[in-house]
Amino acid sequence: MRALLFILAVIFSVSCANTADTVSDEVLDGEYQLTGLRGNSFSEEIVFSFNPIGNIISGNTGCNQFSANFYQEGRDVNFTTPISTRKYCEGKMKTEQRILESFEEATKFIRTGDEFTFFSEGNRPLITLTKSN
Repeated sequence: MRALLFILAVIFSVSCANTADTVSDEVLDGEYQLTGLRGNSFSEEIVFSFNPIGNIISGNTGCNQFSANFYQEGRDVNFTTPISTRKYCEGKMKTEQRILESFEEATKFIRTGDEFTFFSEGNRPLITLTKSN
């Protein structure tokens, strides 16, 4: 009986240790380049920075600076309404609006290597970010 309890305790502690490693691998941290927007590839140089200590995302949308708080639990994510500067840039405002709305609509993400894709509640791809070097 003791041997069985010991084996179960070892299995339980090993499985918990593996789970912790998996979750920590998916922490949003550092700089990421925008490579996809609403299911389409994106080639402009736009970089966002995630700070997991303060739960803040910040960056430039191609025209204005913005920041928002984010909350992550596993692969679930939630962004507050972004605040941004109010400069007008001809031809860039529609893209900026799509970026900011996409963060607000995101509810989860999937990581594939250095790429993170954020999805809406209906599993529609919103934003794809690639980890910057």
